[in-house]
Amino acid sequence: MITRWLVAGAVVVGASTGLASASSDEPVTTGPTVLVGRGEVEPGGSVRLTINGFDSPWVTMSVCGNEARRGSGDCDLPGSVSNEFNDDSTTMIYNFQVGTPPTDCPCVIRVVGRDGREVAQAPIVLTGHPVGPIIDPPEIGQMLELDLVAKVGEMPGLAGLRSQLGGETRYDVTIAVRNTSNSPLQQVRLSGSAGRDASDNLTELPFDDPGLIAVGQTWQQTVSVVVPAPSFGGVQWRATASNAGPPVDTTITTQHRPWLLILLVLTAATALVVVLLRWLVRRRAERDQGKQGTQDEASSQFPGGGPQSGVFAGAGRSS
Repeated sequence: MITRWLVAGAVVVGASTGLASASSDEPVTTGPTVLVGRGEVEPGGSVRLTINGFDSPWVTMSVCGNEARRGSGDCDLPGSVSNEFNDDSTTMIYNFQVGTPPTDCPCVIRVVGRDGREVAQAPIVLTGHPVGPIIDPPEIGQMLELDLVAKVGEMPGLAGLRSQLGGETRYDVTIAVRNTSNSPLQQVRLSGSAGRDASDNLTELPFDDPGLIAVGQTWQQTVSVVVPAPSFGGVQWRATASNAGPPVDTTITTQHRPWLLILLVLTAATALVVVLLRWLVRRRAERDQGKQGTQDEASSQFPGGGPQSGVFAGAGRSS
């Protein structure tokens, strides 16, 4: 009963019929970059490249036609150059000699890291090189990677106390959308929701639409939502990116343990056990005391050893 009242009290403290609020931070775009020293050059000329943001220890630089939509097939592979970063620097400055790509412009300078996952591109005009329509690859596979992270946010004062009693709890949910394709993406649409299980829907997550995501770049945004009471156990977070190739879905589950509520319940349960043990000990003592009182009363009524001893004594004298 005590535990039930504690849980009910925690629910009352944090009672809410839905998400109390939702807010979002300004989105940011991260990823490797390449800056071209000048926007136009003749094939055979050189341009200064400033390369930043790669985790790879070295990169490969190429000039590509067709905006490199079909990957390395649009690039001047014989003229590609690989170079290492200095050990103490994440920036590389390199004078790159521009060759002639095998396909028509629009052209780009394409920089790729060791495993091919890190990519940066920048447009460049090749003087005298033909310009043609952009040709996409015949089959477009998955163009995005989607990552979702949810964690309990900061809740000072009474809000934090409510959360630790199983009341409404604030979560910071971060979505990251990475362009893994060979073309800029401009029409990505994001949607997200949260629920206690796959069939439940507590709220929609208010993500912005990313706008332009350049090749190899990652768009990221954090939104804050408040999960209503009772807030303990699992919450399932879901997100979908669409309108850029096949839709990409991701789902994660977080577990919230209101430790103050758990401590109170354990304390109440311990107190209940102690009270029960005391009651059992007292009841046994009272029962033993009652038996002793009955025996004392019987002894006082038959001081010679009880009624049986008197009968046998009389029988002995008559004989």
